[in-house]
Amino acid sequence: MSTDTPVQPKIRIDSVHKSYVIDGRQQEVLAGVDLTVNEGEFVSIIGPSGCGKSTLLNIIAGLDQPDSGNIELSSENSDKHSGTASGRLGRTGYMQQKDLLLPWRSVLDNTILGLELRGVPRKQAREQAMEFTEAFGLQGFEHHYPYALSGGMRQRAAFLRTMLMGQDVVLLDEPFGALDALTRVQMQEWLLQLWESMNKTIVLITHDVDEALLLSDRVYLLTARPGRVTLVLDVDLPRPRHYDLVTSPEFGVLKARLMEPLRSQIQSIQSAGRSTGQTA
Repeated sequence: MSTDTPVQPKIRIDSVHKSYVIDGRQQEVLAGVDLTVNEGEFVSIIGPSGCGKSTLLNIIAGLDQPDSGNIELSSENSDKHSGTASGRLGRTGYMQQKDLLLPWRSVLDNTILGLELRGVPRKQAREQAMEFTEAFGLQGFEHHYPYALSGGMRQRAAFLRTMLMGQDVVLLDEPFGALDALTRVQMQEWLLQLWESMNKTIVLITHDVDEALLLSDRVYLLTARPGRVTLVLDVDLPRPRHYDLVTSPEFGVLKARLMEPLRSQIQSIQSAGRSTGQTA
C-alpha cells in the first residue's frame, strides 16, 4: 500500500462509558475508553478480569450500547455505522469464548449455521464451507459430530462458522482460553497464518501476554474496573511470525513493558481485596 494513502480506521472508539446495575448498585464498567483499529490490523486487548473487555467487544458488535461516547465501524459492504447499536449489529464476525457448536449437527452443518440463518440454501452453504475445510484443518472431519472432535478442532469449526459470514472485521473473545498449553500454541500459529492469508481486521481479547504480543500489531492494556486504556503498545516485530519469536530478546523487551503495569494493577486489586476483607 502506498505511504501516501491515508489509513482509514475500521473501528474508532472515542470516550466510551458504560455502567450496569450490579447487586442493586450502579457500577461503572468502562470509563472513557479510546481505541482505534486500522484496516488489516490485528489488535489485542488485555487487562485484569472484570475490566470490561467483553463489554467493549459487545458494544463494537452492536450487542450493547454505551452510555456515552462514539463508535464508528466501517465495512466493505457499507460506509460508517455509529450511534445506535442496531447500526452496527451484524457488521462484524464475532467468536465468543465457547465454541457453541450444536451437538446434533455435523461439523459441516455447524459451520454453515450463520449462512443458513441469512437465507443461503443449505446445498450452496455446504459447498461454500467445503472450500475452506482444508485451510481450517477440518478436512476429513466434515461429517463428524462435535463430541468426536478435540478442543482445537472444535475451535477451528467455530472460527470457520464465523469467517463464513464474510465480514471483514472479526472480534475474538478469548477463543483459545480453554485449551491446553500445547494446543493453544498450535492454534496461535494457525491463526497467524490464516490472518495473513485472509486479509481480515481482527480484535482479540486475551489474558495471555505472549499471545497478545505474538499475534498483534498493537496491544491495548485496560485498567481494573472501571476499564480505561492505560497503555497502548505498538508491537514492531517483523512478520511473518512464528512461536519461537517468544524467546527472542526483542520479544522479552516488549513483554517487560506490558507486564510491569499489568503486574502493578494485579497487586493493587489484591491489596484492595485484603483491605476489604479486614474491614468487613
